[in-house]
Amino acid sequence: MAASRARVVNLALRAGWLMLAAFLFATWRIGEVENIRVWAPLAAIAAVLGALTLPNWDLTLRRGSGDLLLLLGVITIGSAMSIMATVPAFASFVLIGYFGVVALMAALSHWLVPLVTALVLIATNFIAQAAFGSMPTAEDIVVPTITLVVVALATAAITNELRREIRVGIGRQRELEARERDLERLYEVSRTLAVGDSLTRVLPELVGKIATYLKAEVGVVLLHDRDRAALEVVSPIWAAGHTLDVTGYLLPLRRRGDIEQTFVSGQARRFGQSDANTANHLLTELGVEHALAVPLKVEHRTMGVMMVADRTDGTPFTDEDLDVLASLSAPAALVLAHLGRYEEAAETGRRMEELAQLKSDFVSVVSHELRTPLTSIIGSLDTIARPELAPQNSSALSLLDSARNQAGRLRLLIENLLMTSRIDNQALPQHPAEIDLEPFIRTVLDEIPEAAEHVAVRVAESINMRVDPDHLGRVLINLIQNALKYAHGAPTELAAVAIGDRVEISVVDHGPGIDPDMRGKVFEPFTQLEPAATRSRSGTGLGLAIVKGLAESMGGSVRLEDTPGGGATFVVDLPVRPRSVPRALDPGELDYSRNPAASE
Repeated sequence: MAASRARVVNLALRAGWLMLAAFLFATWRIGEVENIRVWAPLAAIAAVLGALTLPNWDLTLRRGSGDLLLLLGVITIGSAMSIMATVPAFASFVLIGYFGVVALMAALSHWLVPLVTALVLIATNFIAQAAFGSMPTAEDIVVPTITLVVVALATAAITNELRREIRVGIGRQRELEARERDLERLYEVSRTLAVGDSLTRVLPELVGKIATYLKAEVGVVLLHDRDRAALEVVSPIWAAGHTLDVTGYLLPLRRRGDIEQTFVSGQARRFGQSDANTANHLLTELGVEHALAVPLKVEHRTMGVMMVADRTDGTPFTDEDLDVLASLSAPAALVLAHLGRYEEAAETGRRMEELAQLKSDFVSVVSHELRTPLTSIIGSLDTIARPELAPQNSSALSLLDSARNQAGRLRLLIENLLMTSRIDNQALPQHPAEIDLEPFIRTVLDEIPEAAEHVAVRVAESINMRVDPDHLGRVLINLIQNALKYAHGAPTELAAVAIGDRVEISVVDHGPGIDPDMRGKVFEPFTQLEPAATRSRSGTGLGLAIVKGLAESMGGSVRLEDTPGGGATFVVDLPVRPRSVPRALDPGELDYSRNPAASE
């Protein structure tokens, strides 16, 4: 405000010099140069203007003497003009000068000052008229007085309103600047998430920025350990621009020092090592004197405390510093909570991956170990079933057939488990070859009982493609067997069509279809669509998972669609020519230590 008032004074002084020049010109024009009532006041005005031009008003107005000096100068100039007003030719000019003086005082001071200035000018004008001219009439006094008072009040009201708006504007600007600083701080604190994905990487950056904002030398975060009912110092801590590793430093909540009280009460605190009523053990260990502590809250839950200590300039912290730290604690708590959840989820993910790998390795090893004795058992049963060795008793023959069937089911289960394990471990070798699709499909159907009776084949045109025959054959066998199993004797269709550089093979059944709630799970391993019916049909829940894995290994995909009129349609989408086919691994290149089943 002092700077703006100084600008007004400097502008008024320039206007005063212009007014003086106008008076001099008027004096010369009307021939009153030799009149002492003209040149003496003009000399006085010039002297006062010269004296008022000398001070530095930006500094002078900051002192109380500045307003007094300005008031004395204005009264002197007004008195000089009052003497000039006794010359009739200058009466109008002087009145205009009065208006300027009153407006100047209204711009610089309270509304009472321009009013008093107006009355003083009228009084000096009356005295000058009485002393050097004729006694003024009532009209000569009342009209100028009313005019000056109105001008004084009007200009005072206008300038006061402008001054109020300026103050409001300055206040808003300061508030906006403060908010801008707060937003910049909040942004910088929130941006620390981009530094890393662990507390050990993010914490020094986070605490360091907050401590830098507050010009603090030390920054510490303490998180609540529910199991031990204590606050644990999170390593590392920030000290004088460096990080220090700490381990196992606990503040039991039963001590109830300043830091512990901050956590328990949820209120920010400002304290020092010299406080006699509290035990500041951490401050003693860190060797600091003054500290601020604020609770770290997330969703009405206090998760810990953030503390900064010792300003770099050695002065104590202020309440404003405490407010700044409190404002930064919310985003800091969100950052720490996010990282805590992220690390917890990452650890859970790592454990799940380990469990999945252990499961896959277990299945692979067990299946591999079962395969060799099962092969021996099946060979022995086939040998006993030969006509020359078969038992003559019908019950023994029935038991032998049952054993052979169950051994076959067990072999199929083991092969499916091995295939699932290889898919999970991405250990499927590829042996692509050129095939004519329609003859290949019919050859596959010959391997499936009842397929010739219930499956209709529709291939629109001759389709030649390069694909792994074993993988494609297993895909078709699994889909057709599923269709025959669940379609309850209804017709099944197998169609193939070429679309650009891809081939779509559809297996369509007209059975009951698949429940919408199960469609997102049908390709997951061990998924049972109808548990009771599946058990009666000897299903394992691996068939569609194997179909999906084999299709993707050949560069394709499989999807489930509804069959018009009821049923399910499985569409296998494969490239006519795979973009890249993995080189077939030689047996010696396989890593049996990781997946022994791959040797089979």
